Amino acid sequence: MNNLLAFATLLLSFSAQAQLRVSPLAPAAVPAALRRSGRVVQALRYTDHTGTYTVLATEIGPRPDPAAQNSDGQRADLYAYQYPATGPSPSWQVHDFVDDCPLDLEAGFLPKALSVTDLDQDGTAEVWLVYRTTCRGDVSPSTQKVIMYEGPRKYAVRGTSRIALGGGQHDGGTYNLDAAWAAAPTTFRQHAAQLWQQHRDERLSE
Repeated sequence: MNNLLAFATLLLSFSAQAQLRVSPLAPAAVPAALRRSGRVVQALRYTDHTGTYTVLATEIGPRPDPAAQNSDGQRADLYAYQYPATGPSPSWQVHDFVDDCPLDLEAGFLPKALSVTDLDQDGTAEVWLVYRTTCRGDVSPSTQKVIMYEGPRKYAVRGTSRIALGGGQHDGGTYNLDAAWAAAPTTFRQHAAQLWQQHRDERLSE
C-alpha cells in the first residue's frame, strides 16, 4: 500500500510538471485587444492546470511630468499584466513609477526578467518579475524589486542593486522579503534569492 501511495504521488508530481508549458511571445505579436498602458518590452504565454495566460511587461517614459513641482521633473512608469484566455482584462497588475525627477531617471524591467516556474510542482505556475527604479544625480544604487505571483497571491522582495565603488568595495545589494514569504515553500524563497543574486549587480554608465 505504501509503495502504491508513493507511486501515485510521483505520478501526480510528473503530471503537474507536464501541465506547465511556457513560450515566449514577441512584442509585435501581442494581441491589440489586451488592455494595457505603455510599450511592451517582454511578453510570454503559459499554460498550467488552471488555464492559459498571457503575461506582459510594459514601460512608459521617461517623459515630462505635468504634475512635477520642478520644471525639469520627469516621470517614468512600468507595468506588468497577466491576462486569462477568457478576456482582455488582466487578472492581476503591477504598477510602479518614478515621478517629479529632475535627475537621471530609470523605471524598467531587467533583461530576461520575466519568467515562469512551478517550483512546488502543484500545477499552478509562479510568475516572476525583476525591475529597477531610480532618480539619482550621483553614484548610488537603484531600488530593485522581485515580484512573484502564484495565482492571485503576491510575493515581493525589495532592496537595492549593488554597484562597484572600486578597490573591491561595493554599495547596496541588500534586500528584504515581505511577510507573505514566511508561509511560502522553501523553494520559493531559494529561487527569489537566486534571482536577486543573478540581477543584483548594476553597472553604471560613465
